[in-house]
Amino acid sequence: MKTTMNIEQAVIENLRKLPIEKQQEVLNFTETLTKTHSLPSPDPNLTPKERAEKWRKFVDSHSSNNPPLPESALHRDTMYED
Repeated sequence: MKTTMNIEQAVIENLRKLPIEKQQEVLNFTETLTKTHSLPSPDPNLTPKERAEKWRKFVDSHSSNNPPLPESALHRDTMYED
């Protein structure tokens, strides 16, 4: 598996090979990913109730149409090699 820095370098190298129009598409795509897959920033001034509401809004903004994990996927022996 590549390390984060190697992935970043590979993306930048590939990006530089693209025409400017395609580079803009990549930028738009990464901005969309960042907006939709980033956790909300914690605000130390929020009350616990406000933090909970902010978290609920974040959770509700993501699709719940994905199938649930099968029960077998939640067992320890399927997660860890002993």
